[in-house]
Amino acid sequence: MTSQAPVIGLAPLLPAPLAASRWWAEPIRAERLAALRIGIGTTLLVDILWLYLPRAADFFGTGSLGSPEVFAGRLDVGWRWSLLAGIGEPTWLLAMLVLWAIAALGLMLGVYPRICAVIAWALAISVQNTNFYLHNSGDNVRQIALFYLMLSPCGAAWSLTAWWRGRQQPSKQPAFVHPWPVRLLTLQLVAIYFVNGLYKLSGGDWRSGEVMHDVLANVGWTRFAYADLPLIPGSVALMTWTTLVWELGFPLLMLMPKLRAPTLWLGVLFHLSTAILLPLGLFPIYMLCLYLPLVPWERFERCSRRIDSQAMS
Repeated sequence: MTSQAPVIGLAPLLPAPLAASRWWAEPIRAERLAALRIGIGTTLLVDILWLYLPRAADFFGTGSLGSPEVFAGRLDVGWRWSLLAGIGEPTWLLAMLVLWAIAALGLMLGVYPRICAVIAWALAISVQNTNFYLHNSGDNVRQIALFYLMLSPCGAAWSLTAWWRGRQQPSKQPAFVHPWPVRLLTLQLVAIYFVNGLYKLSGGDWRSGEVMHDVLANVGWTRFAYADLPLIPGSVALMTWTTLVWELGFPLLMLMPKLRAPTLWLGVLFHLSTAILLPLGLFPIYMLCLYLPLVPWERFERCSRRIDSQAMS
């Protein structure tokens, strides 16, 4: 099927071992990348409209928490840069945030998605380096995903661009893309969990199972009072150890086909739970966006077609 369908995007020059691997070399349905594009674009748009724009005067510009002189030295270290460096005029900063929101909307809808991804990535880096204390690890995940989107044909499916192309040149063949962006993001996900697991393993409170109790009992970290949570004895320690084992075992579990889906579902449950219990902003949602390319969206399409055919008959 993939030999007859169009494969969109540049084929990478893989070394011999990887070029012979189906996981690295066989094209995948374009809906995988499209799901990532829509997820990241939607989350970014919500992020901008909910966090940045309503408080723009507090976070950026002269006299704000992110006044140019506050973080001026940060750009002198390493390769850090910002398109907003030295800008203190609120009107210009507001215009850049509006442009950022437009790019996020374009990314979500698939209107020149790669150009929108470039703009969104550049402004995401710029905003983070303009007011560093405003951000957390979720924003690093956001930048990583935007970087892959601007390098890959993320608008090949489920986009206004693809819809318009289909009107001009109708085709019943589904679009395929080279799998390297999805594979690299999968490895990125594996590295994030495993490195976090190693770091947590070095902490005695994680090994003893006490860290989740300390977090949930801290009014600065939790959304709910510890006494109001419906917890059974030992459940908090079990959650702590389960998280530690899951993160450390994530690379191995992902290599086992029968355990891959339960491992990912456990990750979904973990991030949804942290989103509900802890004030982490949109960090859990950005992490869940990395799961979207791993969903076999093409199976839902086949199931929908089967239902439609049965209804017609």
